[in-house]
Amino acid sequence: MNAAIYARKSTEQKGVAEESKSVTRQVEHARAFAVSKGWHVSDEHIFVDDGISGAEFERRPDFMRLMDTACRSPRPPFQVLVVSEQKSLGRESFETNYRIKQLDQAGVEIFEYGHGLSLTPKNWRDKVMSAVQGGADEAHVERSSERVHEAHSGLARKGYVVGGRVFGYRNVHVFSGVDHHGNPLRSHVDLQVDEAEAAIVRYIFELYASGLGLKAIAKRLTSEDARAPRPFVQRSGRIPPPVRGWSPSTIRAVLARELYRGVKWWNRSRKRDPWRQVNQRPRSSEDWVKAEREDLRIVPEDLWLRVASRRRDVEGKAVRFNSGRLSGRPPKNAVRNLLAGLATCALCGGGLVVETTKRKSGRIAEYVCHRHRHNGTCPNALRVQVAEVNEAVLQAVEEHALTPEAVENVIRLTERDDVLDRQSQLGREWQDCERRLRNLRAAVEDGGDAATLVVRIRELEERGRSIQAELAQLKPLPRLPAKVVQDRLAEWRRLLRASTTQARAVLQHVLQGRLTFTPRPNGDGYDFSGPTRFDRLFSGIVVGRPAFLPSGNTTGTDHIEPGDTLDRDYGRLLERAIGKGLASPPEAERLWTRTVTGQAKAA
Repeated sequence: MNAAIYARKSTEQKGVAEESKSVTRQVEHARAFAVSKGWHVSDEHIFVDDGISGAEFERRPDFMRLMDTACRSPRPPFQVLVVSEQKSLGRESFETNYRIKQLDQAGVEIFEYGHGLSLTPKNWRDKVMSAVQGGADEAHVERSSERVHEAHSGLARKGYVVGGRVFGYRNVHVFSGVDHHGNPLRSHVDLQVDEAEAAIVRYIFELYASGLGLKAIAKRLTSEDARAPRPFVQRSGRIPPPVRGWSPSTIRAVLARELYRGVKWWNRSRKRDPWRQVNQRPRSSEDWVKAEREDLRIVPEDLWLRVASRRRDVEGKAVRFNSGRLSGRPPKNAVRNLLAGLATCALCGGGLVVETTKRKSGRIAEYVCHRHRHNGTCPNALRVQVAEVNEAVLQAVEEHALTPEAVENVIRLTERDDVLDRQSQLGREWQDCERRLRNLRAAVEDGGDAATLVVRIRELEERGRSIQAELAQLKPLPRLPAKVVQDRLAEWRRLLRASTTQARAVLQHVLQGRLTFTPRPNGDGYDFSGPTRFDRLFSGIVVGRPAFLPSGNTTGTDHIEPGDTLDRDYGRLLERAIGKGLASPPEAERLWTRTVTGQAKAA
C-alpha cells in the first residue's frame, strides 16, 4: 500500500539546522511509522509546509498540492496519509474536518503516528470526537494569540519593537541579566536609527515636498542605486523572485509612516478574521496604542507638515499637464458633476446638487439646493441649468484668478513683507548686540574681570558678524519672467477646458474652500464667490534642482536666473502669504483672497 506524509510547523525556525527542525523530525517519525506498517512512501509524496499557520489552507502550497493529488485524480496514487496529529492538517475546526471528509471521499485514510490511530471517522461518535479535537486545537491557537497580544501591548506602549524591520532603523536586542546557565536573557528589541537609510528617507520627503510625484521619486532612487527596503519573499517561494528597488507604492508607504516623525502606532488593524484567515481590517480607534519616541525622529516636523499638506492636496485631485506628467492620484471614475462638493447655498449652507427634469424640449440638468429639494428646510427654490453655471464658473476663474497680475502682485507683496520681517528682526538683534558690547567694554575699562568679559565680547562680536553676513545675503527670490507666469497660467486654463474631470481637479487646486451661491433678489440667477489659493498654481508643475546647485548650498549662486529657480520656492512663498493672512496693507489682503465672482442666469 502506498502512503503519503504531511508535516507542518506554524513558526519558522530561523538559524536552526535542517536536521533539527520540527518538520524534519515529523517526516522521520512518519516514515518510520509507515515502514512498521509495511507501507511504501515515495519521495514525491512527502508534503511539507514550514513556517505557515495552520489556520491558513489556501496559502499552504504543499497542503494544496496534497489535496489536488488526492482529490483531483480518479484514483489517488496513495491510500494512506500519515501526520503527527490532527492539528498538523489545520487549526480551524470547520475547515479541518471538511478536508478530512474530502480525503476520505477520495479514498485516503489519515493516521497519526503518535498513537497509531486513524483520524478518519467511521461513525457518528468518531465525527463528534474529531470535531471536539478540532475545537480544542483552535482554542489553543486563540489562547496563544491572546497571550502574545497582551505581551506585545506592554512592549508597544513603551515604543519597543513588536513586529519586523522598518526601513531607516535597525533592530537592537536589549538584554537584562543572565539565566542559571550564564546565558544572557533578552528583555526586548528596540529601534535604532540607521543613518545611511535615514538620509534616504529624508531625501524622499524633500523630493516629494519639491513637487515630484511617487513614480518620479521611485525612478530617481532606482536610477541612483539608492539603498531600498528588502523585498518581501513569501515563505512558500516566489517565481520569479522579487526585484530589489523602489516602486510608487513603497514611496507612498514611506511618506505615510508616522514613525519617521517620532510617533509609533500599534494595534490599528486586525490581521485575521474570526475564521483565522488573513483578512486585515481596521480596529476601533479606542484600541490603538500610541508611543512617542523623539529619539527615533528622522524627518523634521516642518518637512513632515509640508509633505502631509501636499498629500492632502493631491489625493483625488489629478491633473495631467501637456508634458504628460500626472499630478495627483487619478479618480477611479470619470466626474460628471463639476461642482459636486464645491458649491454651497448661501441661505442654508447646504450643497447644490444636480437634478434632471423632463421638459417639453427634453431632459434638462439643473442645480438645486439639496436641503430645499430633500426636506424643504431651505427657501432657495432657484433652479439653474448645469451648463450655464459651469460655464460661468470657468469664465470667472479664468478672468479673476488665473491672471498674471494677480499672481505677480501677491509674489511682490509677499517678497517685500517676508524680507522686511527678517531684516527688521536681524536689525533689532544687531542693535542689541551693539548695546551689550558697549556695556561690556565699559565694564572692562572700569576694572572688571577682564578674562570673563573678553570671552563674552568675542561671542557677541562673532554673532554681530554673522548677522551682518545674513543681512547682506538676504534677498528676495528672483523675479519671475512674465513668460514663465503666462505659460503656467495658460497650462491651468487649458486644463479647465480639457474635460469635466480635469476642470474639477483644477478648481480643487485653485479654490480655497467652496464656492458660495447667493440667489439674486429678483430670482433671475445666482451671484457666487470663493477665495483662491495661488501657491498651488506653481508648486509641482516644474520640478528638479539644477545640477550645479547642491541641496542647501547657496555659495556662488549670484548668477542664477529666475528660470533656474524651483517652482516649489514660489509655492512656499505664496503659502507663507496665505498663512500670514497678509493683514496689511489692505491691498495685499484683497489680492490674495480675491473672490471669483460672476453670475448664472436661471433657466
